[in-house]
Amino acid sequence: MKILTSKQMAEVDRLSTANYGIPSLLLMENAGVNLYLTLEEYFGDDLEDLRAAVLCGPGNNGGDGCVLARQLLQRELSAEIFLLAERDRLKGDARSNFEILDSVGIAIHTISTQDDWLELREHLDSFDIIVDAILGTGISRPLEANSLFGAAVLDVNASDAFILAVDIPSGMRTDALRGGDLTVKADATVTFTAPKVAHILNEDLEALGDLHIVPIGSPSALLEENEEHFLNLITPEMAAAELPLRRINSHKGTFGHAAIIAGSLGKSGAAVLSSKAAIRSGAGLVTTITPSRIQDAVALSIPEIMTEGLPSPNSGRFGLNSLEPALRLLEGKDSAALGPGIGTDAQTVEFVHRLVAEANLPMVLDADALNAFANHSEKLRDKETRPLILTPHPGEFARLTGRPMSEVLENRVSLAREFALQRQVWLVLKSFRTLVAAPDGQVFACPLGNPGMATAGMGDALTGILAALLGVETTREEAALTQAVVLGVYVHSLSGDMAEEDLGPEALNAMDVIDRLSKAFKQLQNQES
Repeated sequence: MKILTSKQMAEVDRLSTANYGIPSLLLMENAGVNLYLTLEEYFGDDLEDLRAAVLCGPGNNGGDGCVLARQLLQRELSAEIFLLAERDRLKGDARSNFEILDSVGIAIHTISTQDDWLELREHLDSFDIIVDAILGTGISRPLEANSLFGAAVLDVNASDAFILAVDIPSGMRTDALRGGDLTVKADATVTFTAPKVAHILNEDLEALGDLHIVPIGSPSALLEENEEHFLNLITPEMAAAELPLRRINSHKGTFGHAAIIAGSLGKSGAAVLSSKAAIRSGAGLVTTITPSRIQDAVALSIPEIMTEGLPSPNSGRFGLNSLEPALRLLEGKDSAALGPGIGTDAQTVEFVHRLVAEANLPMVLDADALNAFANHSEKLRDKETRPLILTPHPGEFARLTGRPMSEVLENRVSLAREFALQRQVWLVLKSFRTLVAAPDGQVFACPLGNPGMATAGMGDALTGILAALLGVETTREEAALTQAVVLGVYVHSLSGDMAEEDLGPEALNAMDVIDRLSKAFKQLQNQES
């Protein structure tokens, strides 16, 4: 499913009419009907006993609200319309729909100043439902509290009514990733044709309430066939379609031999978590390569894995004398993961640089393997030699790119895409709504995950999951690699949500997520069937 910017959505609407002959008035009518059907879903027969206030702005968002009001009134349901603008500001389809209401004699309260609003705002307390059709997807600046629209938003939020937002809560900027704006806090939001950037990636997602995405008649080709529409929402159907097929004649080699290069003295747990996650994600074989001083601790923790202990300096970390043995051990492996818990002393950094340069198999880089390339990300490139999958959190990505953290957070979609394109790597930017940026310019957003996953070891678990999925024999071409990374990110977050549902967020840990991987994979298998 595509995720669109406000500009892209406007172009889809325009082309629906220009290229396909679908009248824009029909699109608006379909939007209003879907708004009514959503209220019917929530309230059923009780809707006839409830009073609705429809607050309309001067644009197409107000026109959608106007259609909804007409749908309610045609069914002899109680609704009042409040236009927060001068009538002469109405244009196009919105004006047409307000004129229809005029022609059938429906009263419209016109509010053009803050004083007008102050006279009517107490009237809001008499309504059971407030429909927010004030501002749509076109705003680009935050609302000011000392304005008509800002005052309306504040009073709507103070109401005890059920709030339905049309397309997007008024005040939320459609393309913004950061929260904090003055925004309607809706109980439900109905958006049309496709989700917009803020619906999926804005930090203030609580303002949306339940998100409903409804079609209104725009042809799907306008969304799917435009190369500029590079941002995608990972759906359960998408993730399930990429599950490795387990035929009856499968064997261990079918599902790959993954190498996990992880751990150091005092951080054996990182190696254990990554290895356990790889086993739980279906790897046929897992060999954990770790400093010899912690080999026994790792081996005793997971009986299903094989371990190899490498010589290391007295620090108990990988060093240059670990390089040649590591390269030999990678021969014949199908995938590798490097980084969890390995440390960042000088010899370890040099070990990482040379291992990444000389290895020739799909490799996941996480944690300290990424920190080894801070301000040296030019060395991370060339998927033709050995595909690289990088899994930074925002802090690690800021160090890789040399950009301030604030810039990373505000522009994470464009920066992740740019990085993946320029260096021809797969970038998994872990955060609220994890992103997968592929070397072909496509970006995928995961809608799952929860605050309970903000704890130590979660990245180690994802690293193991990805290493397992990248080793499957069907994962060789670029498109298949992208699909495997998308699946890994989704199943990791799905497992996290399952753990949060069972345990709550406070005590959630990485092993809880790993323990639910089998349940998550099973759910995706049922989805596919």
